[in-house]
Amino acid sequence: MNKIFIWVALLMTCFCVSKPELTVKLNPEVYYESEKGDRFAARYGGLSDGSLNFAKVTFPDGKVITLPQLMSASGVRYSDDREYTWWEHQGTVRVEKRGPDGSWESKYSELKPVSKP
Repeated sequence: MNKIFIWVALLMTCFCVSKPELTVKLNPEVYYESEKGDRFAARYGGLSDGSLNFAKVTFPDGKVITLPQLMSASGVRYSDDREYTWWEHQGTVRVEKRGPDGSWESKYSELKPVSKP
């Protein structure tokens, strides 16, 4: 009888425990500028459970892309691994775009943080 009670109690606990709701955490925008004066804005964020981090990047032409964080040996790399890579390393950002032949091409190599435009 005690074993049945314990199993019923465990099952009820499993069904009654609510899972926390996932939320998105977004940090304030950070601004970057190229040597030619092109301005970018990035908002870094992630899911509240820490399972995914990302960068939401606004390009100088107004295009907005959201890139998930990927593994990196050095720096922090965000990429859709298809078209764009946003790579932070030692205080600067490098932007790469996949070329027609499938290789990554550097579009901006030294974006530096700047104050709000």
